[in-house]
Amino acid sequence: MPSTKPNPKTPSRPAQPELPHERDERTGSTDGVPSERVKQAHRDVSRGVQDTSRAPEADRAYQRQKTKR
Repeated sequence: MPSTKPNPKTPSRPAQPELPHERDERTGSTDGVPSERVKQAHRDVSRGVQDTSRAPEADRAYQRQKTKR
């Protein structure tokens, strides 16, 4: 009869993949150490640097193009 003990060398996997919000809420993925990107973001926000993203403008342009078809 085959052994039913889990193999400690083989990572266990959930029966189903995690949903995005479940992955986002997982603790311990960084071992409590912030990445350089997070550190830079903190410094930027602390200095009052504003977001220069063009996402809102790009989204409006995309929506205009999409409705012209």
